[in-house]
Amino acid sequence: MRLKAFKATIIAGLTLVWTSFGASAALISQDVTFTFNVVDSNTLRLTVDNILNATGNWAPAQFFDAFDIRDVGSFSAATATYVTTPQSETGSLGKQVTGAGIGCANGGGASACFDWTPNLSLTNHMVFNIDFVPIGSGLDFTSPHLKVAFLVNDIDTSKTGDLLSKNFASDRAVPGPIVGAGLPGLVAACFGLLTLARRRRQGIAA
Repeated sequence: MRLKAFKATIIAGLTLVWTSFGASAALISQDVTFTFNVVDSNTLRLTVDNILNATGNWAPAQFFDAFDIRDVGSFSAATATYVTTPQSETGSLGKQVTGAGIGCANGGGASACFDWTPNLSLTNHMVFNIDFVPIGSGLDFTSPHLKVAFLVNDIDTSKTGDLLSKNFASDRAVPGPIVGAGLPGLVAACFGLLTLARRRRQGIAA
């Protein structure tokens, strides 16, 4: 009976730890890793890693021109913040990154496009928080679509290399840690261990 109660406590604790984690999904293109993390119900975090070591036709890239996000549900506004600077851009709704020129020149339905002005100098670890204002049926971060464009020179009038345009499929979603998450579950699990140990000591003493 005691063992069953102990197992139930541990399972409850681990469940709390698991559900306190946010979802994340990543893909790698030309040795550059793009990762989405769900920060909260209205916020996505985009991380771009290893861009200065890119291969293929992104190898000469030195600047971040623009990116757009769609397939995230219904929203009336979006703001992206480059965490390092910080520099923020208000999303152009219904626009997408263009494949021919620069910036957010294409139409795109339920999308938000962020044209960085001035262009961002690339680093090997770039973090962006994208905050949405939900409307109607609300937001859905299970399979966001990302399109990005890079430049070689700050004054270029066309993108560098391929135009990344991919959905981050929900079947790649895995639990990812959020700062401070999981503490309630850990406390519950530890409490279960202490309770069992105390009961065993009392049994031996009797």
